[in-house]
Amino acid sequence: MTQSSETGHNSSTGQDQVDHLGIKGLLSPEIYNTIWKVAAPALNKEDPPTEFPHYTTPGTDKYEYVPPFKWTSGFFPGSIWALYERQLKKNGDAESAPVSPEQLLKAGRLWESGLVEQQFNTNTHDIGFLIMPAFQRDYELTGNEAALDIIIQAAKSLTTRYSSKTKAIRSWNEKVSKSYSYTDMNKHFLVIIDNMMNLELLYYAAEKSGNKEFYDIATTHAETTLKHHFRPDNSSYHLVVYDTQTGEVTGKMTHQGYADESTWSRGQAWALYGYAVTYKYTKDPKFLEASKKFTEMFLSKVAEDGTVFWDFDAERPTYWDVSAGMIACSGMLLQQQLDPTLNYLPYISKILSRAITGSSGNGDTILEHSTVNNNADAMPGMRIADTGLVYADYYFIETVNRLLDMGLIN
Repeated sequence: MTQSSETGHNSSTGQDQVDHLGIKGLLSPEIYNTIWKVAAPALNKEDPPTEFPHYTTPGTDKYEYVPPFKWTSGFFPGSIWALYERQLKKNGDAESAPVSPEQLLKAGRLWESGLVEQQFNTNTHDIGFLIMPAFQRDYELTGNEAALDIIIQAAKSLTTRYSSKTKAIRSWNEKVSKSYSYTDMNKHFLVIIDNMMNLELLYYAAEKSGNKEFYDIATTHAETTLKHHFRPDNSSYHLVVYDTQTGEVTGKMTHQGYADESTWSRGQAWALYGYAVTYKYTKDPKFLEASKKFTEMFLSKVAEDGTVFWDFDAERPTYWDVSAGMIACSGMLLQQQLDPTLNYLPYISKILSRAITGSSGNGDTILEHSTVNNNADAMPGMRIADTGLVYADYYFIETVNRLLDMGLIN
């Protein structure tokens, strides 16, 4: 970790419960309350939700909502299900939680129902983000076969975006910023590092259905990404552009980071987590080694006090990205579950503590100070920083669940 020169963001959540990692607030009832105050109003309506939380408007702490097909829409239903999972396992704060398992189950089913049609969405690589956070837990925790059917159909939809020329899954169909324009799918095949996180949909569906094509496509994509998305120092590019017809790489750049050759922290977090998942299903040691290298690079850039900046190379002072820290923490714990010789707990503790103590707990999100996109060339309205983010909360809850499962907190 590096020394932080940043000050401020010292507000306290007012949560005084301390687990045996020495972190206040990991099991606060306010976590349930924050999720529930957003989830509960939908229970009074006849129809499933048609809009889903994404980020809080800077200055208001209230959620902006997006349609079901937007890539972040699966995280809020997933957060409800992750709390239900904690309740079902009677982990940590389950018995004293202010929301019952029955309430969470009802809300989880309602919120995920608004995403059912996304299983047929072939227009996005983010179908894994849309489907897995809620429907995987629904199947595993309740045995709901309909949830598994949705997962398998979603995997089929994702395979339509695979190209044997590029040996990768297409991320965006097109993308435009102030510095570039890629609008011809016949010429430009866009792949972002985030796509590593959608591979679990394919691996899980392969495991449950026996469809080897899902497995093969996921592994080929992981190998292609490993070849082209990383620099010699194990830092990651956000976006790699391939020639659709030949499969050759024609460009490497960023869309949400500081600069084309900088390291966007959330992208690095997606990488370390995504390759841990790939190792989980393939047991190929090269993927675990890759995940560890990407983790080492990530941790070398985290400030000494646990602050994760939105881009590790952005000029200081600059914004945080708490979401990157939470994704990385969950990914590091997954590595430890897969390889018990690893111990990232000192780093995880600092990152978690910094995120919690830097959040007021007054808005629609548990955590604050995340960054969606602070790239200087972002199109108007797309530059959003210092905000609450639905996926920061989701990966925070998932991280705490992992700590509980591993017996690392009470």
